[in-house]
Amino acid sequence: MRKFAFLFIIFAVFCGNAAEPKFYQGKDYQLDYSRSIAVSIRQPDGTFAPFLSRISFDAAGKDWNFFFRTGGFRAVETERRPGCDVIRFEYRFTGPQAGRVALTGVIEAYPEWLKISFDGRYRGDMKEIFRQRLIFSYPREELRLLGSAADNGPEGGSCGLRLESDPPLQLSYNRKQKNSSTRLEWPGKDGEHRLNLVLALTPYCGRPPVFSRLSKQPVQARFEFQRYCNVILDGDQREAVFRLLNQTGRPLKLDTRFEIRDHRGEPVASPALKLAAEPGKATEQTVPLPVDRYGYFELRLDLPDAAPLRQSFCILPPTERKFKKGSIFGGILYPWNRKTVEKLDLMEWIGMSMIRRAWPVLPEGAAVPALPESGVYTPEQAAAYLREQAVRQLEPVPSAAESLRMPPGTFRLTEAANEVNARRLPVDFAEEMKIEYVKLKQHDPALQVGSSGIAGVDIHWLEEFQQNGAWDYMDALFVHLHCFPRAPEVNNTMTREFWLHDRVTLLRGLMDRFGAKPVYDSENGYLTRYPDRRVEKYPLRSVSESGVAAAFMVRSYLQALAYGLSNKMWFTVDSYGGFGITEYGQPRPAYPAYAAMTRLLDGARYAGELLSPGRISNAMDRDAEFSRSWFGQATPGLEKELLAADRETVESSRNPELKPYVYIRAFRTPENRPLLACWATLYRQKVEAEAIDTPAWQDQKPGTSLLWNGFPAEREPEPLPVRFRVGVPEVEVADLMGNRRKVRTDNGFLTLRLDDYPQFVLGAAPELLREAEHFSLNLFPAEFQPNDKWKTLIQAVLPAEKKHPARKSVFDKPNLSATLKAGEPYPVHLRLTNLGSETERGTASLQLPENWKCEPQSIPFTIAPGEEKKIVATFHVTPCGESAKAQITGVVASARQGRIADSVMNVGVSSSQNDSRKDMIDKPKKGQTRY
Repeated sequence: MRKFAFLFIIFAVFCGNAAEPKFYQGKDYQLDYSRSIAVSIRQPDGTFAPFLSRISFDAAGKDWNFFFRTGGFRAVETERRPGCDVIRFEYRFTGPQAGRVALTGVIEAYPEWLKISFDGRYRGDMKEIFRQRLIFSYPREELRLLGSAADNGPEGGSCGLRLESDPPLQLSYNRKQKNSSTRLEWPGKDGEHRLNLVLALTPYCGRPPVFSRLSKQPVQARFEFQRYCNVILDGDQREAVFRLLNQTGRPLKLDTRFEIRDHRGEPVASPALKLAAEPGKATEQTVPLPVDRYGYFELRLDLPDAAPLRQSFCILPPTERKFKKGSIFGGILYPWNRKTVEKLDLMEWIGMSMIRRAWPVLPEGAAVPALPESGVYTPEQAAAYLREQAVRQLEPVPSAAESLRMPPGTFRLTEAANEVNARRLPVDFAEEMKIEYVKLKQHDPALQVGSSGIAGVDIHWLEEFQQNGAWDYMDALFVHLHCFPRAPEVNNTMTREFWLHDRVTLLRGLMDRFGAKPVYDSENGYLTRYPDRRVEKYPLRSVSESGVAAAFMVRSYLQALAYGLSNKMWFTVDSYGGFGITEYGQPRPAYPAYAAMTRLLDGARYAGELLSPGRISNAMDRDAEFSRSWFGQATPGLEKELLAADRETVESSRNPELKPYVYIRAFRTPENRPLLACWATLYRQKVEAEAIDTPAWQDQKPGTSLLWNGFPAEREPEPLPVRFRVGVPEVEVADLMGNRRKVRTDNGFLTLRLDDYPQFVLGAAPELLREAEHFSLNLFPAEFQPNDKWKTLIQAVLPAEKKHPARKSVFDKPNLSATLKAGEPYPVHLRLTNLGSETERGTASLQLPENWKCEPQSIPFTIAPGEEKKIVATFHVTPCGESAKAQITGVVASARQGRIADSVMNVGVSSSQNDSRKDMIDKPKKGQTRY
């Protein structure tokens, strides 16, 4: 017994030593390497808060069965150099292949940063390993590392860690797991694989670090701005701070110049710049920016021994919008990015009025109010939760779940879900939509309930959605009008494409049949160049040139205003791999263009067309030639068949007779004056012309820019001169960025050279409004329509498996839930949900195609209040004959509510004889071998 007691004491001492705290105290951080690599960051009050909990590794197959994963860590300080502690570490692993992997490394802890070098070896074949990951874990959900390629401040928090790596890493954030991860390459052959990775972690509190710790450039330079994303507001000093780091080993003294270019690449200014820095030293100086206009600008500086410096900034017009509330202008913060008040500022500065989703966006350090046991916040808690949006006049459009957590009256409008038509059959989602609608109306009768945001204008899916009675269970229709890289005016007379902004006009036909509803576009964006990330595997040919993307964005809103959309939420305001109108902590041309658009159109209402495809008004100079063509409606016989094609495979339709569309669109300002928006569609698409030499875009070939007629653009097309009457001696003309110039007219006629970049004419004669109103397109209602057709008893027809399969894609027209065999019985289930306060009794039956059989003919049911998704009947149907698509309709009549909304399931019917023959062919007989 004494022997065992002694061994127990030795074991306890060993365990105690293993858990003994091991710290390094840096200037603004603490490193704890007792059990992993954990870092705490100094806060503004001087305390230290945990930021990084651990760094771990794993490897798994496609089914997420782990081959190995981190199981332990040990480290020991081995050396103290001047200004640096050296700590050696070793990882231990668990899993079936743990014995094949070894990972060691060195931490160099400097007072101001950490350098971590990993040396890994794997002996064996890695073909079965689908993913090898490096994982950074955080103690709290809102924390995440700041990537070195995206110096965007709030994304990493005001106090955090900036990550750099060699080779470069691209992190993906997982909110639920509170970690950021990236795939790792373990290169090798013949059963020997190695991992060599260097990380630099630089703590900060306040502004993120300016210079790279791992850069091999002898000289580093950067411009810094006062405001987030390099935004200069009207009234701010037009200047930047220029920072320089000299690592050449010799004094640096140089007189040079830097360039400032606009959104079209045209030179604006070339200011002088005097540089001086001693070896190993950083310097800074305030640099005036001699720019006398609004807009997007790029700074260009080429220095010896330094990488070319390219940074963007923007100068915005005044931020006040008198008529912002309820306007069409909205936006989106990408869901997986950090939500910060600085990003809400970005939205406020450019005049956005609506924000998709109701995320809690609070000042850093403020706590989200705890959800009460009731599951619903109090009015005071809700106000605190959404205070930052409210002070910026940003109206949230929440999800259904977010709506139910807030007290009645918090929201005006909600969106049920996101792009369900891409993965769910109409019959499947209709049940959920009805249930959500009733619950939301019971929670807040005044809340207007919108549909799911529909991917594209999926008319076929919506028609079947209506067949399932769901049209009466939504107050507004939400769509996603992504059409990148094509211009928003491209329509189905030109191409058989599905992803077209202009297809929104097809919704008018549905509303004529089923009832009118306001339309909201809750996702619309253009993909632009983002070298470090390729999102959702979009090809390089889908990437638009950033200047024309800004023009297409403004035209998307001009089209939406003419069609009568209630709001368009731009995708996205912050960074999402090229979709953002700000990226890398800098503006894209679309950001200041958005501000100019909302400033010019503040309070303006669509009046009509003076010149557009299909309309040539009396205001036009008749010496000009304009062709009439399709506008604002789906012309029968001209719309081409989709043929299940997607954006990757559709070939452009060429039409040498097709001339650019020319628009002069009139808006009525709050002062009852005309505002004319003028542009010409020279490009059908203008895409990035060069390959992107980064790992994210390897092997991706650039696309082809197309003229409006579908032919390749071999040169820049010339603007079109257009002469039209404005009825006054002088007008103001504003460009895409809101810069105004005065223009004298020729006896009341104005000539503009129009291209893809809209221009706005202010000060024209008021009688032009009456002329424009002769051709005014109003497709969708602005007001919500009263709806008393919904009922609290909801049904759903189900296939034998009691679950509908996933939809194949947005091009799945059959939308089949099952394939039956002719002449063979098949079970069909019917389930009910009772959201009322009383028991419901009635009968359920099926409506079937002619000559089909059903047993039994009807089934009585009883369902108590509050019961959800209860199967109350099972029928056995026997189809007659083959059919590519047949419909089984549930018919439910309640003694209290009468007949409720139908549920319609699509099925196919195959020949039983054919199937049996197929089985004989496909299944070899016993003893046979198939070759």
